[in-house]
Amino acid sequence: MASFLVESYKLRLELQRSGNPVITTRNRIIEIASVPETHGIVERAILNFSTTWDNWAGTPVVGFLNSLNPLQPVLAGWLPSAEFSFWYDVLRSEKPLTFFYDVTLVGGATYISKFSLGTSTEPIGEGPDDVSP
Repeated sequence: MASFLVESYKLRLELQRSGNPVITTRNRIIEIASVPETHGIVERAILNFSTTWDNWAGTPVVGFLNSLNPLQPVLAGWLPSAEFSFWYDVLRSEKPLTFFYDVTLVGGATYISKFSLGTSTEPIGEGPDDVSP
């Protein structure tokens, strides 16, 4: 299982309307960046929590690893919209975090069969110090 230590994350919300009849798609996106490795490579995971994936019934994968540029590997993850709050809560409240993933070859392409986010060996509740007055 591959992994990387999480350094930072960004959030983005999207609303898209398309088709005839019109379909509304809601996306909540978390982009997770790794701690730079010794050779400067930063891994990224872009997790799309979307209503598109709420009733997924296709290929049994959860994402895709794009490593065409080995200096900037990007993992795209496809998750149901209801999962967003669980992932966001962990990112906000725990540190250090590690992102884990399994690569599965499907027709020669690098799909992701499983990924997870966790504290690894660090006990839960060890996030940033509360500095509020």
